Amino acid sequence: MEDIKNPLTRPFKDEIRSLFFDQQLTLVIVDDDPTGTQTAHDVPVLGHWTEQAFIDEFKNKTPLFFVLANTRSLTQRKASERAREIGQNLLKAAERTGRRFLVISRSDSTLRGYFPSEVEALSEGAGLGNLPTLLIPAFFEGGRITEDNVHYIMEGGTKIPVSETVFAKDKSFGYVNADLTKWVEEKTSGRIRHEAVKSLSIADIERGEEAIFDKLDSLGEDDVMVINNTTYRHLEKTCMVLHWLIKKGKGFNFRTAASFVSAFSGMGPLSWHPQNSSSSSGLGGLIIVGSYVKKSTSQLEHLLKKKGIKAIPISVEKIIATEILNEAYLEEMVQNIETCLIAGIHAVVYTSRNLISGDSPEESLAIGEKVTGFLVNLVRNIHVQPAFFIAKGGITSNDIAVKGLNMRRAKVLGQIIPGVPVWELGEETRFPGMPYVVYPGNVGDAESLARVYDLFTANPSKS
Repeated sequence: MEDIKNPLTRPFKDEIRSLFFDQQLTLVIVDDDPTGTQTAHDVPVLGHWTEQAFIDEFKNKTPLFFVLANTRSLTQRKASERAREIGQNLLKAAERTGRRFLVISRSDSTLRGYFPSEVEALSEGAGLGNLPTLLIPAFFEGGRITEDNVHYIMEGGTKIPVSETVFAKDKSFGYVNADLTKWVEEKTSGRIRHEAVKSLSIADIERGEEAIFDKLDSLGEDDVMVINNTTYRHLEKTCMVLHWLIKKGKGFNFRTAASFVSAFSGMGPLSWHPQNSSSSSGLGGLIIVGSYVKKSTSQLEHLLKKKGIKAIPISVEKIIATEILNEAYLEEMVQNIETCLIAGIHAVVYTSRNLISGDSPEESLAIGEKVTGFLVNLVRNIHVQPAFFIAKGGITSNDIAVKGLNMRRAKVLGQIIPGVPVWELGEETRFPGMPYVVYPGNVGDAESLARVYDLFTANPSKS
């Protein structure tokens, strides 16, 4: 019997999947960090965005793929330039192959990222013209819902407006409004007044497909609409209507979190578990924690209590104190890690937990870039393939995969726990076939990271 109160119940998934494949197009998710794969499985993830890479996917008629744009690590100007370039290469590839595509700007479910500049640049580059933008930050697996235009995080059954969380205080992407109509006004510096932002309410959705159709079809060029939803049932009903409208020729820009990708494509997450424990290879695993948010620190503390682990802290102060790479410090860290891996000990590398920020968003991003750059160089210099690899933090996991491991194309295997995807690295990478866990900074409870470790080490959690 269908559980209509469960936000993860998918009553229309099969019907939507048929509608999606009937469109005969490729859905391209341009990810501003690598965590958009939280609700996907058995689809490609591209670590680059060349015209040829897109041509290859379009020729293969790939139904859906992710592009790791990693724009959240850039300044706004550079993020827009990259989004525009991706859009342009998609357009050129489509013209060369005759393949239709639909593009989604996938960003954070806690509203951190460049809006609307990134969406506008991507749409402009892809030659889509002036289209209405749908704002859909739902991520039900992580308890992110939107009701009466207010975006909430569910914590222990309590709805907390996202503006009252640590995410709203982000040094680079902070905000004061959880009401998404006011958030749009805030992010556009008043260019779009909150009164002008449209809304598809829960009541509209529950009135049925005709009401949804009329609301979406009435949107004009450059309109922004907040799509309210607290369950997949709501979102899937909206997605069915979107498919009808797109087939009819209506176009949209999309700024969404991970649940929309799943709902619109009729795809779902897939539970994935390691086939063999790390003990079968005799090598240790590698866990790198770059994310500094409070939840990551709590998860790290629980992980470090586990047996078979060696803690290897990295001093952020040492990294940012020098203009050039601290080679001696890097070599010391690499030797520590390789010694652990060879001995079958699991190395937990983590940045010091005190957050060091700049005086401006740009300076804070530059500090983050320097720290991530050190972690990338660390991985580049490791010559022992770990039994498994867990990277904690969106930007951290993106740059380690693309720059540290030379990933160009990976496959999403599924999720090791809800909201935490695992990729299979391609043959071109430094460690082919190794399971690579992309662990977002803001997912799970205090013991979730330790549970993931347990799954890889065949050490069932007692918690």
